[in-house]
Amino acid sequence: MRARLFVSLLALLVPLTAHAQRPAAPRGALAFVSNEGSNNVSVIDLVSRRVVATIPMPARPRGIQPSPDGRSVFVAVSDASPNVETAKDVIVQIDVRSRRVVRQIRAGTDPEQLALSPDGRRLYAANEDVGTATATDLSTGRVLSTAVVGIEPEGIAASADGKWVYVTAETSNSVSMMDAATLKVVGNVLVDVRPRAVAFSPDSRFAYVSAEIGGSLSVIDTRARTVVATLPLEGNDGKPVGVAVSPDGKRVYVANASTGRVSVVDAATRELVGAIPVGRRPWGIALSRDGRTLYTANGLSDDVTIVDTRTLRAVGTISVGKRPWGVAIVTAP
Repeated sequence: MRARLFVSLLALLVPLTAHAQRPAAPRGALAFVSNEGSNNVSVIDLVSRRVVATIPMPARPRGIQPSPDGRSVFVAVSDASPNVETAKDVIVQIDVRSRRVVRQIRAGTDPEQLALSPDGRRLYAANEDVGTATATDLSTGRVLSTAVVGIEPEGIAASADGKWVYVTAETSNSVSMMDAATLKVVGNVLVDVRPRAVAFSPDSRFAYVSAEIGGSLSVIDTRARTVVATLPLEGNDGKPVGVAVSPDGKRVYVANASTGRVSVVDAATRELVGAIPVGRRPWGIALSRDGRTLYTANGLSDDVTIVDTRTLRAVGTISVGKRPWGVAIVTAP
């Protein structure tokens, strides 16, 4: 009788233990997902893992980033008219607490991706169809600079030390380096074919660039302004896009759209240490503040995959809108 009772109790404890080991999101943690196919943004409560709001966008949303203080989420929205700036070519600001659009900011034609300065005062946007990058003062909404970069710029990122803004250009296979103090391009470097996203290491020492057609990840030394390594991903057939660097700078995660897997790179050795199956066509990716959880926006399966970065395993899936493009993680203030 005692043996049976022990087995019964053990059976109850096992699922509880497995649940306890699941990476827990902090209270108030939210994911904002841009859905380019349904022209809206899904808001996910990461504790309950369910969509709690859907925010309409004026046109197609793609790039999405949280403000440094976590109070706002900014979304790059563009219309269907190439080379023509219309009222729908804007950066939309969402208030995290109310989950409402509170502002629309003009930032040039066809903004695809965006970045914010570490102090949250400036907004940078890549204007894909005209080959420029726009810097905007967020307090006034005034455009400070429109710099000529490569052909068809896509990705853009600001370094944590506030010194650099890097812009990838898919047709010229280049990365333009903008001095954040002068807002002038001071250098360009060639990378692999069709660079898409760029992310800096936490110490701003290196920048990591995905190349969709090249199927690789390039590592740029920001001091030397040169490519110091190019790593093949998924046999050069993964069509990588989204890039995220862990808060401690030890790992780089790259979403491979064609193979549905996330490559895990050791930043010190620059070697692949894992590949994580996620949804179909993972595009944008983001990490939790503590780096323990990774989220991928999967454009062909219309969902978000949750990955435990300690075990390198997918631990959940959440359905969102149509063709999710990017994801931003915040903790509601």
